[in-house]
Amino acid sequence: MDEWNIEIAKLNARLNYDRLTACLPANLVKKEDGLFEGFLKSHRSPHKKLKELYEFMDELYAFVGKFTPCKKSCSDCCYYNVTISDVEIAHIEKAIGIKRLMTSLPKRDFHGEPCPLLKEGACVIYKARPFVCRRHVTLCKTPVWCHRDRCNTDVFPLLSFSEINKSMDLIIRESGQTKIMDIRQVFERV
Repeated sequence: MDEWNIEIAKLNARLNYDRLTACLPANLVKKEDGLFEGFLKSHRSPHKKLKELYEFMDELYAFVGKFTPCKKSCSDCCYYNVTISDVEIAHIEKAIGIKRLMTSLPKRDFHGEPCPLLKEGACVIYKARPFVCRRHVTLCKTPVWCHRDRCNTDVFPLLSFSEINKSMDLIIRESGQTKIMDIRQVFERV
């Protein structure tokens, strides 16, 4: 079926979503179900919790990857707005060794501008990429509707794991720095 037809693409995404959620491995479902409660009870620092959350997301999205056309060097989503919190900025600085700008740039809509950490179509901080980048995948059969000029045309089925989202919110709150910015406000182009 031709995914240039938005209704066909949305149907494909819905069917793929249903297939994916129906066959999620029980061990991943169980881990996700207890994630927030585990973080809530934990006395680890927000930075350690963030690292643990990212490790679980890597495990979960390795499975999800079987259901999405998202692949290495696919970078259309790197032209979307990319929200980032201070705890994530600190994680990137520590893990990758790049430093944030001394003064953040003003807030605005950055849609259509490349992520400053995108180099030759590849993410230079992939292992330390922000939460929003980790959870963003398309469930269509092709990435046709991912292109920055078409991505906001309609609403497609998206994956959302409530315990992961609640856990990230908790980590941000516990960090004491709840300001959310776009990654372009914080890092300069590599």
